Amino acid sequence: MVSLHPALVLFLVLGTIFLRARLPFKLAPWQAMAAGAAIVLALGQISPGDALASIDWSTMVFLYATFVLSGILQESGYLAHLGYKFMSRFYHPFLVVLSFSFCAGFASAFLLNDTVAIIGVPLCIFMAKKSGVPVAPLLVALALGVTVGGIPSPIGSPHNYIIATKGNVASPFFEFSKYLLVPTILSLVALAGILWAMFPDLRRLRRFTSDYWKREKDYGAARRGFQVVILLSALRFASGFVQGIPNFALYLIPVAGAAVAVLLSGNPRKAFSTEWETLGFFAAMFVLMAAVWQSGFFQQFLPPASALSEPTVVVFSSLILSQFLSNVPLVIIYLNAFSGNMPLASLMWLVAGSTLAGGLTIIGAASNIIIMQAAEKSNEKFPMKEFTIAGVASVAVSLVLIWAWMAVIS
Repeated sequence: MVSLHPALVLFLVLGTIFLRARLPFKLAPWQAMAAGAAIVLALGQISPGDALASIDWSTMVFLYATFVLSGILQESGYLAHLGYKFMSRFYHPFLVVLSFSFCAGFASAFLLNDTVAIIGVPLCIFMAKKSGVPVAPLLVALALGVTVGGIPSPIGSPHNYIIATKGNVASPFFEFSKYLLVPTILSLVALAGILWAMFPDLRRLRRFTSDYWKREKDYGAARRGFQVVILLSALRFASGFVQGIPNFALYLIPVAGAAVAVLLSGNPRKAFSTEWETLGFFAAMFVLMAAVWQSGFFQQFLPPASALSEPTVVVFSSLILSQFLSNVPLVIIYLNAFSGNMPLASLMWLVAGSTLAGGLTIIGAASNIIIMQAAEKSNEKFPMKEFTIAGVASVAVSLVLIWAWMAVIS
């Protein structure tokens, strides 16, 4: 039987995903990842029992519930209306840019940044047409806003959720906020400044009214579901310093929000219309990464734990390797190396590095690809060069701010 090392299978899968646009046939990312998992299973490089055990079912439930809730939020127009209601309070163009960055960041802190990317592209196009400005600067603002804004939330992205749960963070909302909230807020302000300096066209943005966005069906259901997410997140945050508040599982936050939204929508079928392909992608990825870890491939290259947990090593390894491995596999490797006992401060640096990796290159985050593809479908071009320049500047400023804040609180 032909033998393929699990690590080689992983690199082939990732390379196929990155280069799939040049393939002579269509291949979805989940299909490539599923093929990789099937190969290591067929070659006996991981047993069926170990493969089943490797799937992080709480992450799967978290993703499923978030997708359900996000679908209702998108269809109802609730998030779009909420964002423009907030932006309508500001008159000066710079404040409109700043408020847009904060809207993108706030939404991605409670929903997956990929979801906010999908919802945000039509809003960027509409804002550009209303003000007579190019859509490109707003697409860059959206891409970097959802990346930066998701840093201080344990439910803002799949890799943040995995770090919070598998990294044994006792009070995720409290600790993430303590270490990362202040520098994230400052980073969003800096991002608005970078965009303002790079794109003079943004100075023609004008104030929007709060009632132009049409409220679709299930608007009330979406609102209640999102309010439940905010409420439970606040309770989970308070549990970090108030006795008597239970430390309920993080995945229950989107589960409760999705349940409320589905029940109030009066259409139980909405619970089944979700991103099944993405769920399959993650299930297969867990299996493939478990096979790679069992093979001992990455362990031979890892330095001692004491060196691996150094802030500089954590940040730059996560920033660079996320461009090749993607941030979720990188996070899994890091957590496996420490067997769930990685120091808290190092975990927070891992959050920062693996998240900010999305600002360095277009392939650094799936949300970037989603925005680019959605823009192209609307005959709009995503500005790759401008994104890279603004992204590198934003990442550099964010790292400096995080470093300074870490020094203050330590």
